[in-house]
Amino acid sequence: MSANVIAGRPAFSTGGSVYLGKTADGVVHVPGVRYGERLDAADRFSPLGDPSPGRAQAGPTVFPQSPGSLDWLIGPALSRLPQNEDSFLLDIWAPEGAQDLPVLVFLPGGAFISGAGSVGWYDGARLAAEGNAVVVTVSYRLGALALLGGPGGPLNLGAQDILQALRWVSANIAAFGGDPAAVTLAGHSAGAWYAYVLSLAPAAKGLFSRTALFSLPWQPPLSPAAYEARRELFNGLLRGALADGALVGGGTGGGSGTDHDGLLATAPVPAILEAQAAVGKAYAGRGLGLVPAADGGLVPEWAMDFRRAASSLHVDSLLLSSTDNEAAAFLHAVPVAAVLPEQLTGFVAAHFEEAGEVLDFLDARLPGAMPHTKLVEAMSLHQFRLAATELAGLADAAGVASTLLRFSVPSTLDGAGSPHCFELPFLFGNRGNWQDAPMLRGFPEDAFEAVSAQLRPLLLSFVADGRPRTSSGEPLDRFTAERPRLHAVTAGGVVPGAPEPELRARR
Repeated sequence: MSANVIAGRPAFSTGGSVYLGKTADGVVHVPGVRYGERLDAADRFSPLGDPSPGRAQAGPTVFPQSPGSLDWLIGPALSRLPQNEDSFLLDIWAPEGAQDLPVLVFLPGGAFISGAGSVGWYDGARLAAEGNAVVVTVSYRLGALALLGGPGGPLNLGAQDILQALRWVSANIAAFGGDPAAVTLAGHSAGAWYAYVLSLAPAAKGLFSRTALFSLPWQPPLSPAAYEARRELFNGLLRGALADGALVGGGTGGGSGTDHDGLLATAPVPAILEAQAAVGKAYAGRGLGLVPAADGGLVPEWAMDFRRAASSLHVDSLLLSSTDNEAAAFLHAVPVAAVLPEQLTGFVAAHFEEAGEVLDFLDARLPGAMPHTKLVEAMSLHQFRLAATELAGLADAAGVASTLLRFSVPSTLDGAGSPHCFELPFLFGNRGNWQDAPMLRGFPEDAFEAVSAQLRPLLLSFVADGRPRTSSGEPLDRFTAERPRLHAVTAGGVVPGAPEPELRARR
């Protein structure tokens, strides 16, 4: 990285654009880098092209979204950032003088309806410094504006945006000291889902060579019929929101990409957010309201058929991680006493092939526990932990080296265990940016640093050469059919172990 200096700030030139950064503790941060802009500026649903040189950098904004359903756990930091439909932005961190360093591209999660790479949670300065790597975070379109717009079927604009961001990184990251031939794509939750799907997509082949998936959810893309059902429901709710007082015409513009009712293309953002929240409520207890749909291109209908998908992976290695108690984050609002034994039995019967086997496993794993606790375990198994284990095994059989992690450090928050999202502040090592996250309240500072110092090297060594190593440099065993090893990150260090027995989830 060879930076000039403009007005006392490091400046980088590429593609006819100049980007200004700021330096702290030996790391340069270049915020608000525009990776694309709509080919049709008047069309909300336009695909992206390369950004104009005159619009290379912008202030921090996020795509339109409502407060997240997990704010009670992770805090309200996202709500403090201004919202803008034009938030096609990256943040880049690189050590001073960086040259030909490996690159980590991170995709945030948020159930496909919230999140942003520009929020302070994902400050990559510590990862860049300790890993001698370039760290990039990405924001992409969310909710109905990403998933329901356009005629003739789903556009999956979030996936398209990320693909454009990866192309921008490939073409330009060398100017910031990164090696475009050594890119790792990582993501958390919905971001992990997109990272996984793009690891299958021929259009993304060659843009990254390794994938790190944190809390990858088992979420099949919607079928055409399910997509149309969501679309019809959303349009009806949007009409209601508009009739309640919102005015048409508050969006980016009509353009050529209007839906069949012409509503979403021109509706103001508050009405869109109101309607998509109502869709979420309509599907409560049945899954997420708005999710990507199969499109025959970036999102294949067989994406969650891991046996088929494993043979389509175009990366050479996978890192798969989940937390002990993923579902505790989603069941927090359900009173413990409200979950009855028959509800637990019903969930297990609906989601596993051998219900009796799973119920016996839950009794052995959690003797004397309330049905609520066992339901958290069953949901965590079905949606996250077994999915990671299944994918690791099938990827290994397909020749893709895989490593399986489990984050096993409990939160101090009562009843949370080690929930969805809890590993993130430890992964980025930036507790100060999570100061209002209830899940960290009361967690000892020295214990935080000790756990973070165990977790960060696992990711950074994977970014360096595809082989996770502990802080002492010991490589982790890969997951193979002969040795299906799991590695648990605990308060006392990284502990080798075995994954759960083969509990067959209904897929």
